[in-house]
Amino acid sequence: MEKTERDYGKFQWFFFVIFIPVLFTLILVSVILTMAGFDPLGKTKDFASTLPFIDKLVEEEKVNSDTNVQKVSEKLQQEQTGLKKTLANQNADISALENDVSLKESEIGRLNQEVKSLEEQIKLLEESNKESSSKDIAKIYGEMSSKKAAEIIPILDTDDAMMILTSIKDDQLTAVLEKMTAEDAAKYTKLLAEQIE
Repeated sequence: MEKTERDYGKFQWFFFVIFIPVLFTLILVSVILTMAGFDPLGKTKDFASTLPFIDKLVEEEKVNSDTNVQKVSEKLQQEQTGLKKTLANQNADISALENDVSLKESEIGRLNQEVKSLEEQIKLLEESNKESSSKDIAKIYGEMSSKKAAEIIPILDTDDAMMILTSIKDDQLTAVLEKMTAEDAAKYTKLLAEQIE
């Protein structure tokens, strides 16, 4: 047991008296030299590369670091090429979309012209239908007896009554107005006179 205590005591003595102070001194000197602008780590690597067995380790580290740099550079170039392709594709897509937009705008303009043309045609058709329907109604009232027409026309609204009265022949108009009451005949005569002026 004494022998192990002595061995243990020698190890402690070496650790506390030599190893820790030397390690502390190396760290302190390294910090001071770094602050002074001297690169102790680089100089240590250079010195180690001159030693017979350590120089192989330093060379392997340099080769590994050069290989890593080359791999990273190749990877970055591949990514850059991929990004350029993506950018070119996106620019092509943008151009295609712009062309689509211009085509759609021209189609919208053409369709708006068609809509205007169709609206004008509808308006013309409505006017011709209105004229033909008023002619048809006038024909019906023209064939109707003047007594029956004189009873119906005052019941209609004024615009419809005036349309019928202006569409029938003059001799039929006279006969219808004769069969109306005096008030209705006066009213429609006045409206007919205003329309003629």
